[in-house]
Amino acid sequence: MSIKDISNAIKALFSTTRKPAPDVPSMLISVACPNKPGLSTLSSVSNAVSALNKHGIPTDAMPDGSENKTVVIVKTIIDEVYRALREDANIQISYGPGSINILASGANGAGPVISQGINTNFSKGQGIIQ
Repeated sequence: MSIKDISNAIKALFSTTRKPAPDVPSMLISVACPNKPGLSTLSSVSNAVSALNKHGIPTDAMPDGSENKTVVIVKTIIDEVYRALREDANIQISYGPGSINILASGANGAGPVISQGINTNFSKGQGIIQ
Protein backbone atom coordinates (compact mmCIF):
# COMPACT_ATOMS: atom_id res chain seq x y z
CA MET A 1 0.00 0.00 0.00
CA SER A 2 1.48 3.32 -1.06
CA ILE A 3 1.37 6.68 0.72
CA LYS A 4 -1.13 7.85 -1.89
CA ASP A 5 -3.43 4.90 -1.11
CA ILE A 6 -3.23 5.65 2.63
CA SER A 7 -3.92 9.33 2.00
CA ASN A 8 -6.93 8.51 -0.18
CA ALA A 9 -8.25 6.11 2.47
CA ILE A 10 -8.01 8.83 5.14
CA LYS A 11 -9.74 11.35 2.83
CA ALA A 12 -12.50 8.80 2.22
CA LEU A 13 -13.03 8.43 5.97
CA PHE A 14 -13.55 12.16 6.35
CA SER A 15 -15.90 12.37 3.41
CA THR A 16 -18.24 9.77 4.95
CA THR A 17 -18.39 11.24 8.45
CA ARG A 18 -21.75 12.26 9.79
CA LYS A 19 -22.75 15.89 9.98
CA PRO A 20 -22.69 17.47 13.44
CA ALA A 21 -25.89 17.46 15.46
CA PRO A 22 -27.98 20.61 15.06
CA ASP A 23 -27.68 23.23 17.76
CA VAL A 24 -30.62 23.25 20.17
CA PRO A 25 -31.50 26.69 21.54
CA SER A 26 -30.40 27.00 25.17
CA MET A 27 -33.87 28.17 26.24
CA LEU A 28 -35.41 24.99 24.84
CA ILE A 29 -32.82 22.83 26.61
CA SER A 30 -33.45 24.64 29.89
CA VAL A 31 -37.22 24.20 29.65
CA ALA A 32 -37.42 20.72 28.13
CA CYS A 33 -34.62 18.76 29.81
CA PRO A 34 -36.12 18.62 33.31
CA ASN A 35 -39.24 17.01 31.82
CA LYS A 36 -37.43 14.27 29.88
CA PRO A 37 -38.07 10.87 31.44
CA GLY A 38 -34.47 9.62 31.20
CA LEU A 39 -33.11 6.29 29.99
CA SER A 40 -35.11 3.12 30.64
CA THR A 41 -33.68 -0.30 29.87
CA LEU A 42 -37.13 -1.85 30.28
CA SER A 43 -38.68 0.52 27.73
CA SER A 44 -35.83 0.02 25.26
CA VAL A 45 -35.91 -3.78 25.59
CA SER A 46 -39.66 -3.67 25.02
CA ASN A 47 -39.22 -1.53 21.89
CA ALA A 48 -36.44 -3.80 20.54
CA VAL A 49 -38.47 -6.98 21.16
CA SER A 50 -41.50 -5.41 19.44
CA ALA A 51 -39.29 -4.56 16.44
CA LEU A 52 -38.04 -8.16 16.33
CA ASN A 53 -41.65 -9.36 16.27
CA LYS A 54 -42.42 -7.04 13.34
CA HIS A 55 -39.59 -8.70 11.42
CA GLY A 56 -40.95 -12.16 12.14
CA ILE A 57 -38.30 -13.09 14.71
CA PRO A 58 -39.98 -15.12 17.47
CA THR A 59 -39.63 -13.70 20.98
CA ASP A 60 -42.18 -15.82 22.85
CA ALA A 61 -41.13 -18.46 25.37
CA MET A 62 -39.57 -21.54 23.84
CA PRO A 63 -41.80 -24.61 23.21
CA ASP A 64 -40.40 -26.26 26.36
CA GLY A 65 -41.34 -23.17 28.42
CA SER A 66 -37.79 -21.87 28.82
CA GLU A 67 -36.94 -18.24 28.17
CA ASN A 68 -36.22 -17.08 24.64
CA LYS A 69 -32.45 -16.57 24.30
CA THR A 70 -32.94 -13.86 21.65
CA VAL A 71 -34.73 -11.70 24.24
CA VAL A 72 -31.98 -12.46 26.77
CA ILE A 73 -29.33 -11.30 24.29
CA VAL A 74 -31.26 -8.09 23.50
CA LYS A 75 -31.69 -7.32 27.22
CA THR A 76 -28.02 -8.04 27.94
CA ILE A 77 -26.83 -5.75 25.15
CA ILE A 78 -29.16 -2.90 26.11
CA ASP A 79 -28.23 -3.24 29.80
CA GLU A 80 -24.54 -2.98 28.90
CA VAL A 81 -25.02 -0.01 26.58
CA TYR A 82 -26.97 1.86 29.26
CA ARG A 83 -24.41 0.93 31.92
CA ALA A 84 -21.66 2.28 29.69
CA LEU A 85 -23.60 5.49 29.08
CA ARG A 86 -24.21 6.03 32.81
CA GLU A 87 -20.81 4.95 34.14
CA ASP A 88 -18.27 5.38 31.34
CA ALA A 89 -19.53 8.34 29.29
CA ASN A 90 -17.75 11.64 29.73
CA ILE A 91 -19.92 14.63 28.89
CA GLN A 92 -18.36 18.05 28.81
CA ILE A 93 -19.76 21.38 27.75
CA SER A 94 -18.00 24.55 26.76
CA TYR A 95 -19.18 28.13 26.50
CA GLY A 96 -17.35 30.37 24.06
CA PRO A 97 -16.10 33.82 24.97
CA GLY A 98 -18.96 36.30 25.20
CA SER A 99 -21.63 33.65 25.74
CA ILE A 100 -22.13 34.30 29.48
CA ASN A 101 -23.56 37.76 30.14
CA ILE A 102 -23.40 39.36 33.57
CA LEU A 103 -25.46 42.28 34.83
CA ALA A 104 -24.93 43.39 38.41
CA SER A 105 -26.27 46.33 40.36
CA GLY A 106 -25.38 47.84 43.68
CA ALA A 107 -24.73 51.13 45.34
CA ASN A 108 -21.98 53.05 47.04
CA GLY A 109 -21.62 56.47 48.59
CA ALA A 110 -21.82 58.12 45.18
CA GLY A 111 -25.11 56.40 44.27
CA PRO A 112 -26.23 53.39 42.25
CA VAL A 113 -23.68 51.32 40.37
CA ILE A 114 -24.51 49.05 37.42
CA SER A 115 -21.95 46.66 36.05
CA GLN A 116 -22.07 44.66 32.84
CA GLY A 117 -19.68 41.96 31.73
CA ILE A 118 -19.12 38.84 29.69
CA ASN A 119 -16.85 35.86 29.99
CA THR A 120 -13.63 36.64 28.17
CA ASN A 121 -12.36 33.07 27.98
CA PHE A 122 -13.81 29.63 27.32
CA SER A 123 -15.78 28.22 30.24
CA LYS A 124 -16.14 24.50 30.84
CA GLY A 125 -18.81 22.41 32.52
CA GLN A 126 -19.86 18.80 32.96
CA GLY A 127 -23.16 16.95 32.60
CA ILE A 128 -24.70 13.61 33.53
CA ILE A 129 -26.50 11.18 31.25
CA GLN A 130 -29.61 9.86 32.93
